[in-house]
Amino acid sequence: MLSGGFSGCLGQSEDKVEFNGIEYREPPAAPDFTLLDQNGAEFTLSDLEGKVVVVAFIYTTCPDICLAISANMAWAAENLGGASGDVVFLSITIDPARDTVAHLAEWTEAMGYDWTHLTAERPSTLIDVYSSWNVIVDNDHIAASQPPEGAMNRVVILDASNNSTVIDFPNSNLSIGDTVADLDRKALESAGETRSEESDWSLMAWNHSSWAWEAASEGLLGEIASHEDHLAWVADGADPAALPVGVDCNGNGWVMGSGAGAHCMCDQGYERPDGDALMCVSEGSADTEETDAHGESLGEYEVGHSTVTFILDKELRKRVAWTGTAWDLNGFVEDLQNLAAE
Repeated sequence: MLSGGFSGCLGQSEDKVEFNGIEYREPPAAPDFTLLDQNGAEFTLSDLEGKVVVVAFIYTTCPDICLAISANMAWAAENLGGASGDVVFLSITIDPARDTVAHLAEWTEAMGYDWTHLTAERPSTLIDVYSSWNVIVDNDHIAASQPPEGAMNRVVILDASNNSTVIDFPNSNLSIGDTVADLDRKALESAGETRSEESDWSLMAWNHSSWAWEAASEGLLGEIASHEDHLAWVADGADPAALPVGVDCNGNGWVMGSGAGAHCMCDQGYERPDGDALMCVSEGSADTEETDAHGESLGEYEVGHSTVTFILDKELRKRVAWTGTAWDLNGFVEDLQNLAAE
């Protein structure tokens, strides 16, 4: 792998400036995306036209390389001088299961990193970004991005008489790549339940922010399932207000608060596992050291995914790449200042 301090060029520069990172000969347009920032707001890359943009792919539970990249970015941001108003820093998670909006909000405040940190409601959205940016995040790492042990998906059936059937299905029983339709099918099969063919059914999905059931988006059943997918099938003529909540601590506690502030108060003998405030598991079963798949895969970190950080020019083209963490920080800042001056 090329050192981050390697000074080179992927061909000839289109101007006389010599960059310290690896320069693109024919700068390609950076693929656009719309993701969610740590405040839950939509963020679109193309809105940054006219700015120099630093884009890093990291995740918050990585104990070494990602922390070094973030520290490098923080140092650069503090040492840009007069170019600071022309440069924007972004980080995009490669751990979609753990790096939720709520977690990123807590992490960025704790770390003091006030730039934009991006995630998505659905892992498939981020996987599309990795692919379009040619960022390697292999299947083993995606598989390691899993919710805490014991996570449940809920499927509710509300019949025309407003009687509800609640199925809590272990997320661990889903396979990597299973769709929401697979989740629905497997949950029904596990409980021996079916939906009456005599009724017309509407699909609803649990919104964790508004803390309410909402009409499911078109195409939801074809999306890759995540541990936060909770579904409700409502028969024609039924009252959706009769639906039970989408999350209730797996029947082993009760929920306090709502939206990002929601958390379980667990019954005696149960506790919340690290990383999931909306679940109650038996005391002693939430052993994060045994269930932390990332910790087990750290030895293959640099094989599992790219460590490239991109610098985009004001036309949002990929102009310079830095790899690894051993950056010449003064050289990195100089690259940003040169692009800001264009």
